[in-house]
Amino acid sequence: MHHGLQAVADAWPAHCEEVCAQLGIPFEVLQVEVDRNHIQGIEAAARAARHSALRNLGGEWLALAHHRGDQAETLLHRLTRGSGVQGAAGMRISDMRSGPPGLLRPLLGEPRCELEAWGHANGLVWIEDPSNADTSYSRNFVRHEILAPLNSRFPGAEAALARAAGHFLEASELLSALARIDFNAVIRGTRAHRRALLALSDARISNLLRERISAHNWPAPDASQLGEAIRQLHQAPPPWRARFHHWALCVQDDEVWLEPGDFPLAPVGPIVWQGEPELEWGIARLRFLPVQGAGLALTPGKTELHARVGGERLRPDARRPTRDLKTLAREHGVPPWWRDVIPVIYHEGSALWYAGASQAGNQGSWRIEWSPSIQAEF
Repeated sequence: MHHGLQAVADAWPAHCEEVCAQLGIPFEVLQVEVDRNHIQGIEAAARAARHSALRNLGGEWLALAHHRGDQAETLLHRLTRGSGVQGAAGMRISDMRSGPPGLLRPLLGEPRCELEAWGHANGLVWIEDPSNADTSYSRNFVRHEILAPLNSRFPGAEAALARAAGHFLEASELLSALARIDFNAVIRGTRAHRRALLALSDARISNLLRERISAHNWPAPDASQLGEAIRQLHQAPPPWRARFHHWALCVQDDEVWLEPGDFPLAPVGPIVWQGEPELEWGIARLRFLPVQGAGLALTPGKTELHARVGGERLRPDARRPTRDLKTLAREHGVPPWWRDVIPVIYHEGSALWYAGASQAGNQGSWRIEWSPSIQAEF
């Protein structure tokens, strides 16, 4: 795995290739691009690039060489960032949460000194990465300036820290089990029931939100974000959307769900429907379904999708007056922050469809279905 971070690393593939040739193991060099401006630092960026490249190779399991010292360092490093129980649980020997491939760490319980002794005894030859001694990197600082003195004063410190990570893992798994119980109690379809959610204690709401955010593969929230989300759940009248960088908590009537925090809420430009069976516009994924008789009269090339401009009205029921789009959106359960990123569909200048409401009396052979193209589930 070549990260391109050091010039000296250009010579390392030759050593690896020689070892693999001796063992009869297929060899390949993977070049990865490391984001040097990563929000969590270059170490996290290199790890993310490395794991992404390895996962792309396929396979059921990916074996990594972390040892007991790495586990102790991970615990200390995460505690300095104020990690909760899940973060303090450190690394797992077997982890399929984001797989496949799952991650295996068969050496996680072994101290580095014993692995080195075994390597020397069995004639292994390896290259030490010179950056391992550079304490400007956070992990190296923890290893050399914190863990090493701790081990000198308390010889069992590394083993105790790794053992503590195991205790945190047990607690983390119990919290995950509780979150699953609470999830089943509050879920209605794909969204949470607000009153059922608020019947939980704040600690259980926080635990459940943390678990659901992880399930959506967004970065773990900090305590202040969860605290503000829970405060708004209690106090803010629906509808509302509270954005916390990567994710947003949303409430409409008695439904609660999570959305990506970074999708654009500004309308996009107009497009002309050319007969495609499916189109995306804003956050709407639209399907144009041919029907017999009870559909809309749409003509490819003369049907346009664009944002509402204000003042448009539809008559979904021929026996009732026309209605404004805001009212129709509210009746169809469309939250206010989606209303400008769902298109109005026009045919030859006449508005025929918006957010699930269709113009009555416009007889033709097309029915339109839509769904959000973003994750919008609890």
